[in-house]
Amino acid sequence: MAHAHFIEEMIKEYLLFRGFGQTLKAFDAELKTDKEKSFRVDKIIEQLLHSVSNYDLNSLRELWGHLETNMFAKLETQFMPGVKKLENAVLKLYLVNCISNNKSDKVTEFFLKMTPELQNQSEWKDWFVLPYLKSPEENPTFSLHFTKHWQDTLVLSLHNFLASIFQYMPTPTIMNFEEDAQKICRLEERNESLKNRLALLLDKGSETTVTPCQVEPPPHLLDDFYIIAQENNLIDNQGKSLKNLIRSMGTGASPILGRKDNSSKKKPARSFRSAE
Repeated sequence: MAHAHFIEEMIKEYLLFRGFGQTLKAFDAELKTDKEKSFRVDKIIEQLLHSVSNYDLNSLRELWGHLETNMFAKLETQFMPGVKKLENAVLKLYLVNCISNNKSDKVTEFFLKMTPELQNQSEWKDWFVLPYLKSPEENPTFSLHFTKHWQDTLVLSLHNFLASIFQYMPTPTIMNFEEDAQKICRLEERNESLKNRLALLLDKGSETTVTPCQVEPPPHLLDDFYIIAQENNLIDNQGKSLKNLIRSMGTGASPILGRKDNSSKKKPARSFRSAE
């Protein structure tokens, strides 16, 4: 929801264009006290940590209650244990900060205000002795919470949790306008690209004509039937040649057999007179 601020400016411009001056003033006043900070996770966490560092339990509880009512309540029930765990971790961070800075009065105030809400939670049963410990940072039960690693991990987990909620929570139609505009732009570009490709194919089809061609099968694909067919054609051709040869013999076209045999004519017999 990074574009939430841009949408707010659009709404202001629209209200000013319509002449809704009183509505615009009320809208500006609401934005100044906006606890969701235009859905900017870093700003929300910064506000939470500011309340912790200033020992302001009331503002901390007010901000978390606002997030719980307006965002966490919209989640599925399976996420509720995680939400409660984060809330308790933030409250423990508040106590750790008070003890680390010797604000015992703030620790006492915390338990006076929060005991009715926390006393029935098993996660808090060991924490009610915290105001009476001299060095709680050395106690095995609480030592982990005083480490920088635990505090940094809490801030990171809170950041990831809020970012996931803002990403997947249902939003009003006006907040989807940028995504919808990008989709329409991509579809128009795709449509134009397909039109150009189709026109190019049509131009190529009109310029060139496809002529069928015969391709001889590869030698390794010739089977016995193909060889037999070729042999039959050869025999037919040989038979035709023999018939033509015989026909040519009958017409006397042969240079040898068609020649008249003069030796077959009878010569007149010579008469020999007998010597008398």
